[in-house]
Parts: sequence; structure tokens; C-alpha cells
Amino acid sequence: MGRTYEALKKAEAEKEKQHRSPLENIPVDGRERTEILRGMEVPSRVQYQKLRVWLTNPASRGQRLQTVMVVGCRSGNGSTTTAALLAATLAEGKKKRVLIIDGNFRTPSLNLVFDVKNNGGFTEVVSGGMPFEARIQPTNRENLFVLTSGQISFCPAEVFEGEAIDQLMSWLKEKFEFIIFDSAPACEFPDCYALAPKVDSIVLVAEAENTSIEDAQRAKWNLEQAGGRLLGVVLNRERDYTPAFLRKFLSSAK
Repeated sequence: MGRTYEALKKAEAEKEKQHRSPLENIPVDGRERTEILRGMEVPSRVQYQKLRVWLTNPASRGQRLQTVMVVGCRSGNGSTTTAALLAATLAEGKKKRVLIIDGNFRTPSLNLVFDVKNNGGFTEVVSGGMPFEARIQPTNRENLFVLTSGQISFCPAEVFEGEAIDQLMSWLKEKFEFIIFDSAPACEFPDCYALAPKVDSIVLVAEAENTSIEDAQRAKWNLEQAGGRLLGVVLNRERDYTPAFLRKFLSSAK
């Protein structure tokens, strides 16, 4: 069973390598970049639409969720991809204005995902160097805007501390229906713990076959201890190595 599993896994990896596009050469989430917003597959789109319904339906929670932090357990788990696709999906629903903020000052990459400049952004806005309207950039998606990381701070966690970030959050809530933060990984840096109590909810991203149970549990516990509210966990890059003919057979046998 073990050898069969490894053989299937290797075959799928080779297949992906053969079909790789020349455009897939910019590192995002610790892997080669894919056309995140253009080549979104139907199954993935459906899953993010489910997540959108989850976020926009406050009936079971008794409150509106407007600010969401997306954070991976470790680098490369897919938090940037998840944040970008979630923001794009939210912008599609009833034409809501959505802002995605690059709060990952360790390895910022939203400027690469959305093909915008990162010559001034979140850190400059929080420091009071310029009004936030001057640094928010439109994307190629209607109703979707991005605020890049800006100049990387010497102590990134401090950017989320103090009254300046609280004032900024209040201003942003008046301008946008949803604000999505892409954060540095929870098991590697303290940045997300400073932001955790300032957002309405947190989506934790784990990577199938790579994120350990211990890492996921530790990230969850630390986020909650910091005052954050965990909305749920996204299991990213889950693979099914069952051969197509066998999946078809099992499906028909139900």
C-alpha cells in the first residue's frame, strides 16, 4: 500500500511538472506561482463560495464579520493563495467592496499576486506618513482593492500595536464591506498574535500532508490566547491519489 501510494504521488507530481506554464515562476506561499485569480478551477471556486456564505451569514453567530485574518501555520501552507481567493470571491458577491491587506512583513507577496507596486503601503499608513486612500490600489477585479505591505518594519509585530491601527481599522470599515489580512505564519513569527484581537475572526490555513497536528493545535491555542476568534480551518492542497478509474467505480457503486 505504501509503495502504491508513493508511486501515485510521484506520477501526479510529474504530470503537474509537464503541464506547468512559463508564467508560473514567481514564488508565492513558498512554491511556484500559479495564475491564482485567472485559472481558478470550478471545484475550488465552489469551496470559496461556501466560505463566502459562511462569512456573510451572521445568523448563527449574532454579529457581522467584517475583518478577517488569514494565517498559515507555517510558511508555504498557502495562506496568501487562500486570502487572495477569499477576497476575490467576496468581491463577487453582491458587488461588495473588498480590501485585502498584506500584513505579512516577513515575505510580502500580494504585490506579485495582483501585479501592483509595493513602493508604499500598510506600514506607511499606520505610521501616519500618508492617508490610507493614497496607498490603496485597484486590482483587475471589480470591487477588489489591495494595500501592500509597504516598507518592512524592523519589528513587524509593533505595526499592529497602539491606537494608530485601531483608528485605521475604524476608517477602513467605513469604506469597505470586508477587509482581509494576509498574515505571517503563526508558528514562526509573533506578528499574527498582535493582530489577532483586532480582527473579527481568523481563518487558519493548514497544508494537507505537511502541517503537523501539533503545529495546528499550537497555532490555534496561541491565537486564542492572544484574544483572537478562530472562525475555522482551511485544509489547503488536499490531494486524492486514487486512480480515476477506481474513483469512477467507487462512485457508481454507491
